[in-house]
Amino acid sequence: MRVRYAPRARNDIARIHQYITERNPKAATQVVRKVRATGRSLGRHPRLGRQTQVPSIRVIGVARYPYLMYYRVGEGEVTIIHVRDGRRDVPTPDELR
Repeated sequence: MRVRYAPRARNDIARIHQYITERNPKAATQVVRKVRATGRSLGRHPRLGRQTQVPSIRVIGVARYPYLMYYRVGEGEVTIIHVRDGRRDVPTPDELR
């Protein structure tokens, strides 16, 4: 399946990278690589994640890091809609639209 990153998800990844870069540039690159690798895995296995409180949205953790990727499975496409630190509160349904 094709993997597409919604504008919000692209912005989330850029903010995560910027935040980590201020502390450890090498680590920032590794985190983004792992996020992208998780996205590629979803392209091969779109049902890897678990269902969220919003029926059409699934979530998967990024291995080794506290980030969660929220996504939707459509016709031939997985859309990553939001990437956030899993230590934060669970997003509201409005945040996942």
